[in-house]
Amino acid sequence: MPHSNRKKNLHHHKRLEVTDPSGWTHVTAGGKSARRALRTTQQHHDSPEPGERSQILVPAEAPTQLTWEGLQAQFRTYRERWEGSESWRVVEAQLSSVRVDRIVCIGLGSPSGFLKGGWVDRRSVSMYQLAGLVSVLDLIKKSVPDLQVFAQDPVFNTHDKSLLASLDITVLDHPHAFNKVTPGTLLYCPGAERTHLEQLLSQAPALVFGGPLEDIESEAVMLFVGSRRSVRIPRFEHMEHAFWNMRVYLPEDSGNAGE
Repeated sequence: MPHSNRKKNLHHHKRLEVTDPSGWTHVTAGGKSARRALRTTQQHHDSPEPGERSQILVPAEAPTQLTWEGLQAQFRTYRERWEGSESWRVVEAQLSSVRVDRIVCIGLGSPSGFLKGGWVDRRSVSMYQLAGLVSVLDLIKKSVPDLQVFAQDPVFNTHDKSLLASLDITVLDHPHAFNKVTPGTLLYCPGAERTHLEQLLSQAPALVFGGPLEDIESEAVMLFVGSRRSVRIPRFEHMEHAFWNMRVYLPEDSGNAGE
């Protein structure tokens, strides 16, 4: 018979941790890996599933085997890959002469932990995006030594906060990072939600790394886009969706015309 009246047992999917050759530990259940890519496009953030928002607000679950030294080593590897890419060379060229008094990062995600109760693995995306942030930070610090850098995301766990602190990034709780955005700010927002972008962009930050903002149906966002030129970040070959279609948005009177 194609159907059975026997009740399915939904409570015996034992979660296991398996470390792959790259050093990442994955949660598995019933012999099938629960690892899957979390879309970084704005559409994901704009249309959460029922109950998803409450899960997103929970700090990410780091693997029990993860050590501080291991997390640092992983970050160094991701940063080397990013800074060896054409994507970074384009960003570097656009920001080499930028002077801002602070960088505010919103929506980075967790570089060390699983999301949604352990079933979504977005660590590699967040790690590459953190590498992008730190590269920008170090570049601008050459001309602005007292540059302030703030980051805010409710999924940051203890490992994440320690890693960010070691990189001279101050972690703030909601909504304090929003209050740091001024016309002298570089807003780094690879994973910010539309409602957050509307609030952040209304404060007219000098530059934005993120988007693509052109895909967001919002009067406030379109008003900002109309006041800036933009340069598309080339495809990042190591993980395309980590910087999928993102752009650097700059004042109209800076540099050459964007793409």
